[in-house]
Amino acid sequence: MDFEAILGPLKLVSLFSVIVAFAGVVAFALWPSKKKSFDEAARLPLNED
Repeated sequence: MDFEAILGPLKLVSLFSVIVAFAGVVAFALWPSKKKSFDEAARLPLNED
C-alpha cells in the first residue's frame, strides 16, 4: 500500500469533516433560541456603564 492509496480517502474524510463542522456552526448561529443572546451581545458595545 503506497502513500497515494492512503491519501485519497483521507482527503475525502477531511472534506466531509469540514463540511459537517461548517454546517454545525451555521446551525448554531441560526438557531432560533440563540437570537436573544446574540442580540444582547451585539448591543454590548453600545451599553454605557
